[in-house]
Amino acid sequence: MSRSLSLLKVFSSVLFIGLLVACNSKTPSDSKIISLTVPSSEEKSPDVVLKKLGNLDEDPALESFALVRNGTSEILAVFKKQNDEWVLQSKLQFNLLNIGPFHYDNKSSSWKPGDDEKSEKAGYVVKRILMEELPGDSFNSLFLEVLSEEPPIGLFSVPYVLRKGEKILNGLAVLKDHQFLPKSKRIDFSYNKEEKNLTIFPNNRTYAQNFNFNGWELVPDVPNVAAPGLMTVEAPSSWSKGKQEEVVIWFKNRGSFSGTTYISLSFPLGGKLEIDSGKEGLKAYPAGSSIFSSNQKYINSTVPLLEITKEGWARNHKYGVKFKYTPDTDEVPYILVRSTSKSYRDKVNLPTDFSSVKTEVDQQGFRSYPLSLVSRGKSKQ
Repeated sequence: MSRSLSLLKVFSSVLFIGLLVACNSKTPSDSKIISLTVPSSEEKSPDVVLKKLGNLDEDPALESFALVRNGTSEILAVFKKQNDEWVLQSKLQFNLLNIGPFHYDNKSSSWKPGDDEKSEKAGYVVKRILMEELPGDSFNSLFLEVLSEEPPIGLFSVPYVLRKGEKILNGLAVLKDHQFLPKSKRIDFSYNKEEKNLTIFPNNRTYAQNFNFNGWELVPDVPNVAAPGLMTVEAPSSWSKGKQEEVVIWFKNRGSFSGTTYISLSFPLGGKLEIDSGKEGLKAYPAGSSIFSSNQKYINSTVPLLEITKEGWARNHKYGVKFKYTPDTDEVPYILVRSTSKSYRDKVNLPTDFSSVKTEVDQQGFRSYPLSLVSRGKSKQ
């Protein structure tokens, strides 16, 4: 009888260990995370501070992300399983000269040494990590609060937002010159799950401001400025040189009401463009046409251009554009997209000079978002 009980205990222990290993296999081991994230020649007593699971791209299989502290830096790394092996998908490193535990003191509006027991546990540099879904996405992006230090402000925090491993809001580049930051030492933020936008200084009526996702990055919500948000692209599954194909692109105004909005679609790979000449607000310019440039002068276009004029565009209202395009090559074509809105006496261009994502300069000399002509998005939501 005692022997049977002993065997039962052994079996139970083995089963428990097996279940534990199975659960832990959902995330890479600490040693695996460190080996994939930090080159051995750069190791400075690396330690895994945090690791979690999340759906961070269109693939329903979950990814694992981890925060690794290495010397005076912290690295946010994302991993995915491929053929039963964990591989590194992306990593982003944040550095702080004087690293250590700090907490924000609301009374003095400053960062002070020591942990705050009430705050969420994260890192010394990356103070907060949230997972939220952006409009039009079926997966989560990562929202971070990151400490930085620069004279004359000293120690302060700014938000970062990562979508599929890429920065779509670089708080240090976009917000470090904010007029309230020297006083607050912290750009606090919240995310509205219903409106699906980010608000900085959410508890300050004077400085609170929304940021909206336009399909490429998070852009500030400015009065009288539209933010054309990319919703869907309907395009052929393959492209062939000299073969005309139809493309439909839908936008939603994720910004404010705008009296007049201009959307420019430039075709840097050349080709031929055809539109329905009967649709109001559309105008196509073939190569060689006279077009206005960023230097406030007229130039001759080198590639096709499609300009859209949208009058009275209200928030959350949609606009679709259809055109036929004949490429000069067999490669998947792409276009350059930008918008201009009149805000009182000023004109506001998107993307701005402080864009957090990769942009290209179009033939008119304006920063623009690249967009491949491949189908994306499920519905006009």
